[in-house]
Amino acid sequence: MGVVIVIIVVIVILVLVRRAFRGWNNPRDSRPELEIEEATPTFQVVALGLQGSGKTLLLASMYHRLKSPAGQSYFLKASPEDVLHLNQWYSQMADTAVEAGWPPGTAKGETRHFTFTVKTQIAEGVRPRPMLHLKYLEYAGELLTEPQAPGSTVQEELYNNIRQADAMIGIIDGNNVRQHLDGSPRGQVRLEQTLNALVPIMIEAECPVSFVITKWDLLADLHPDERVRLELVQDLLTSNDHFRSLVKIHGNTRAVRLIPVSAVGPGFATVDSTGRVVKMPAGKVHPTRVDVPLSAVVPDLFDQVERRLDEDARTAFHAEVRRRNQMAPMEAVASLATFAGRAAGKAMLAAFGPSGAVVSGNAVLSMLLDSVGGERTESQMRLDRELSQAEQSHQQFRDARRRVLEDMRRKVAVLEDQLPHSRLS
Repeated sequence: MGVVIVIIVVIVILVLVRRAFRGWNNPRDSRPELEIEEATPTFQVVALGLQGSGKTLLLASMYHRLKSPAGQSYFLKASPEDVLHLNQWYSQMADTAVEAGWPPGTAKGETRHFTFTVKTQIAEGVRPRPMLHLKYLEYAGELLTEPQAPGSTVQEELYNNIRQADAMIGIIDGNNVRQHLDGSPRGQVRLEQTLNALVPIMIEAECPVSFVITKWDLLADLHPDERVRLELVQDLLTSNDHFRSLVKIHGNTRAVRLIPVSAVGPGFATVDSTGRVVKMPAGKVHPTRVDVPLSAVVPDLFDQVERRLDEDARTAFHAEVRRRNQMAPMEAVASLATFAGRAAGKAMLAAFGPSGAVVSGNAVLSMLLDSVGGERTESQMRLDRELSQAEQSHQQFRDARRRVLEDMRRKVAVLEDQLPHSRLS
């Protein structure tokens, strides 16, 4: 009986060795049963602005600009109900008929929740895959300046979301800025109210911050050089002690941006004799930079994480990046699990702070490592062709994700190149 068992064991070993030998000689015939999948990280964005500052127009125009992969490798997908609202707002905004008016803004106490999925095509003939989710929460700034009704939990919800935010967008009404620069008391009062609402909450936040100047088209005649216009706005904002303190406190540890945008573009709107912003009859919508605030979210967060690392952790981080570039997908997955358990991996996850994205664990760590991986060499791409189907698919996924993050970084780089004063930190 013992001899029979030994013979059976030997036969099983020979069969396994033969299968492995076949796999080594013909990798394409090797099909691992387990697919290599990663969770899709979710990054939370909190947008704050007073009524009338242009939050709704920014959101509608931003989605319109990013709903197809025109000008970048990725696009946004939203729920059918959200798409219906966003398209309605954009259509109403673009309609110059007198009765069309402007879309309704966010009411006091109202919260708007949108979840955008960033998708891209990883290979020809393959359906687009989700790379990440952006949870966009839009609040009226009056939540921070006015008493709430007894029993209301909206303000508490706002503070909880801010604590977990991966990025904050403070929306400043460009028309108020223009009024202030023109010497109007109303503009000065409204801008002061805006900064009083935004700055205290952003000083306590741990994530990157972007101040978005809306209605940038209304400042076009301030100076022919856009760089000079933004410098004038920066000087105005930093003349406020609280705003200047925020930049000073956080400038070395996280991104603080000043992004001028126009949801409608030049020549579409003007200010009438009563001070109202009205559409011009022959105007056509040409949104300007509306895609930048959302595109900056993940690159700014990843840069902040890297800046928070000490020298040893940063060295280990870049060493892991170089190793991953030389690995096959299965090796990279195994290496990631090991790296995440080491001191450097734990330090990287800790550097995210209270970010909601760390719930994704190794998936967000993998995304961060790949985001600075650089281009793959020709020899590495030759090896890719010898991988199993599942491994090829995963490598295509990683390459596509890297392209998406590179495109996001490119949009931010173009902004900084065109407008150096947009980077306050």
